[in-house]
Amino acid sequence: MRLKAIIVLIVALMMVTLGLASCGEEAGEKVTKKIGLTAPLSGVSAQYGKDIEAGVQMAIERINEEGGITIGDTTYVFELVSADDEATPEPALSNAQRFILEEDIKVIFDPVATSIQPLIGINEKAGEEFIMMAYTSVPLYTEKVNKYMITMPPPFASYIKPWITLAMGKGWTKLGMVQTTGAYGDLWGKYFEQAWTGAGGTVVAKAPASYYTESDFTPYLTTVLAANPDVIFCGGPSDPTALVIDQARGLGFTGGFIVIDQAKLDFIADTTGMEKLEGAIGVLPVADAYDLWPFLETFNDDYVEKYGGERTTWESAIAYSGTMILARAMDEAQSVDDVEAIRAAFNVSGIAELDGAEYPVGYQGINPQTGALFMPATATICEDGVFLEQEPVEWWKE
Repeated sequence: MRLKAIIVLIVALMMVTLGLASCGEEAGEKVTKKIGLTAPLSGVSAQYGKDIEAGVQMAIERINEEGGITIGDTTYVFELVSADDEATPEPALSNAQRFILEEDIKVIFDPVATSIQPLIGINEKAGEEFIMMAYTSVPLYTEKVNKYMITMPPPFASYIKPWITLAMGKGWTKLGMVQTTGAYGDLWGKYFEQAWTGAGGTVVAKAPASYYTESDFTPYLTTVLAANPDVIFCGGPSDPTALVIDQARGLGFTGGFIVIDQAKLDFIADTTGMEKLEGAIGVLPVADAYDLWPFLETFNDDYVEKYGGERTTWESAIAYSGTMILARAMDEAQSVDDVEAIRAAFNVSGIAELDGAEYPVGYQGINPQTGALFMPATATICEDGVFLEQEPVEWWKE
């Protein structure tokens, strides 16, 4: 009987010990939370989508390495789930619906204006809400009120005034337009033409072209050059933009270029050489912004080590910084699932502010109504073989 009592006591102690261990395990539980990305990961826009993906992934790795987000007794770490949409609305919508209904995803990144539109048509649906982390510079989105949308880059309208000032400062008043077609290019053209003529310039010719299907821009350039412009307004993805500039120089054009924000002047220079970019006006290349946001150089080195190539892009840097703000909002809200609480936390003082010494892009807050993050716009002009940094534009103050 005594032996039996001892055995019962040992079993009881073991059960208590296991119970305590179990409680401790629950107290230190680690849960993986998925974040969605629908983007062009194949086709002509694949590199653009992959740059966004890289930025979000690098941020997630940093968040996880720093311990994730602790809410009560649970620590949350994150996993990126990416899906290709080839920059078209229908697959993007399908991807988003799968994320929401099958994978319980509450945050979706999307970097294409035309596919953001259908997503913000569903992200407020009761019971299926999600935070829309939008990478688009189309001004309509920074002005549009959607309960759960955040936009990360500056609106392209913020570049128009400094670019026109630079161009007209060179004595250029006659503009030819050869920008990409599609919703993004058409809006850019509309905004820029209005501002250009409003500043006293004239548009002498217009011949927009699809930068996604064309490789020979000679017919469009011939039409524009026949009107003898001082400067050409152009741009779309970087590779075809380089072709436009190269072909324009080959046709004898010696004037300047105003290059819309999607195209990257440093990547274009890899193809054309700096001499053909003389007088080109556009967005300041990443490598020329290190004095503005010092951590950008460290981020660039990490990106190159991880993904190869010669340099990072603004897409990666901005997507990374936006993801870090998202994590701060989740921590402030003490939730990774409550979409309304997370969105409200973006508006809490200090959450949407990032120091450029610690993050690749310095943010200065958020528009509480529209969800537009306040990132200064950075303009440049190429003169004597170098990109000259202009004063950052704090567009939200204008």
